[in-house]
Amino acid sequence: MLMLLRGLCVVLALGAVSCATITGSDPGARTPGVILDDEGIERTVAGVIRNTSEALRDSQIRVTSFNGVVLLTGLVADESLKQAARQAVEQRVRKVRRIHNELEVGPPVTTVSRINDRWLGTKVKTSLVASEEVDGDRVMVVTRDGVVYLMGLVSRVEGDSAADVARSVVGVQKVVKAFEYLDAGR
Repeated sequence: MLMLLRGLCVVLALGAVSCATITGSDPGARTPGVILDDEGIERTVAGVIRNTSEALRDSQIRVTSFNGVVLLTGLVADESLKQAARQAVEQRVRKVRRIHNELEVGPPVTTVSRINDRWLGTKVKTSLVASEEVDGDRVMVVTRDGVVYLMGLVSRVEGDSAADVARSVVGVQKVVKAFEYLDAGR
């Protein structure tokens, strides 16, 4: 029954392609308060970036936050805009503990490409949830142009397993791990 509910969560979240464990004694689980903080961080960061310059407002930037760790993905017109986005977040947004700036310089992506990315993200998330080696509920999946970004609070072994599962999905071009590790000191 739990597997069925986990699968439904993925199907219902097609746009976001993420579901989070919010209760229990699991050290990788986010509390409802942390989830709300992350949603607020995402909105704040997106607003700060938009208000930094017209060029950034016209860029295709996606902001994802997991446990206060921000992932910036998408496209900007030049390297200076990539750095301006990062600096704006560093200087003007509290509660951000780390930034993964994965913005790329290039032309905007098409609607078809964005739809393909959502489908790819759904396939990856479904594979993670179905995996015996990974608690797929603790891994957030973000996709852009065939690149899969994985976020979450996991052990190094779980992070490596999640990356292996993601790499096995047809259509994945590259996997980028943006995890926070529970066993960071080891």
